[in-house]
Amino acid sequence: MKAESIQIAESIFIEPSVLLSFEAPQTHKNMTIIPIILQENKFIDFISIKEAEKLELIEVLETNSVNQLEVINKSNKQILIPFGMTVHGGKQDRTIWEPILLPPGEKHQVFSKQSTPPIGTNPPPPPNPHPQPHKYSIPAKCIEQSRWNYKKARGFKSSSMRLHPNIAFDAISSAGQGAVWGEIQSYRSEMNFAPNLAPTQSYLDMTKTSQNQTQEIVKHFTNIENQCGIACFINNEFIGIEFYANPKAWNYMGADILNAFAIEALRFRDKPLKEGEINYYKTFIKALKQLQVEFSVREGVGLGDVVEINSNGNNEWRGITLIYDNVPVQFYLVSKRGVISQNRPSHFPHFQTNINNRIF
Repeated sequence: MKAESIQIAESIFIEPSVLLSFEAPQTHKNMTIIPIILQENKFIDFISIKEAEKLELIEVLETNSVNQLEVINKSNKQILIPFGMTVHGGKQDRTIWEPILLPPGEKHQVFSKQSTPPIGTNPPPPPNPHPQPHKYSIPAKCIEQSRWNYKKARGFKSSSMRLHPNIAFDAISSAGQGAVWGEIQSYRSEMNFAPNLAPTQSYLDMTKTSQNQTQEIVKHFTNIENQCGIACFINNEFIGIEFYANPKAWNYMGADILNAFAIEALRFRDKPLKEGEINYYKTFIKALKQLQVEFSVREGVGLGDVVEINSNGNNEWRGITLIYDNVPVQFYLVSKRGVISQNRPSHFPHFQTNINNRIF
């Protein structure tokens, strides 16, 4: 099964049109998107964490470990927690650094009818009508470096602020907590945020500052019927792709994903555009096919296999996908642009949560 999961991920680079179709590019200033549609026979029935929260069907809980949260599916549905989702609350804000497809909650499992036992034998015990829901431990990374206390609720809620590509690039790695912090500080420096902004070094607080600007960009892009994702260009250069196996999930999360890519548009708004007329579709397909990438696979926290993608050439690309039922439930691939962590000021403030089990 793991070998098959790698083959499915690899097929997206070899011939993406077998699985996906593409609509006409849409452009606003230095950002262009290609809407992506997945073949209908590849749709998977699940709901996103955003929809599950709206229906009060999921609970995300704090643990004593910075790098671990617990989650309970209280529904009879599969729930996707995508890579790059940020959650706020608890003792500090976190990001979920692998896609997780939760199976239906245990208390909603369907029990088969028991046949009549033979005479003289004890009947089987009836199923417990109130089983305890199963808690899943999910991997998290800190995106708020200098808080370890409850401000409000002890639980978590998803945020509309997704990780933008340069930070997501470092979050994909199973190591890299320090790299995530470094990119957040670099982002702070690059965007010239005020010193008194986000005193706990919260990525979510920082991104709120530019939210009006990113939303101004995003409103110029139109959602297509059955759209599942986008391929994104900044300054006429392909920088990333994200799509889902369910258009309803995109409807709930698409604006947040566009906002995350729009941060990259802000980062490079003063840079010159790549000259010449560009065929975005051909450029995108060519870029995927020319990437030299390696794959590693592991069993997911919930359903399916997690496949990590790393480039082995000069270009820096990383990706992650969750393969379940022979379909990419979420596919995410980005390049790192500017490598701003290497240009970080030598005396930027350093913050560290005072907790013994911090993992670097």
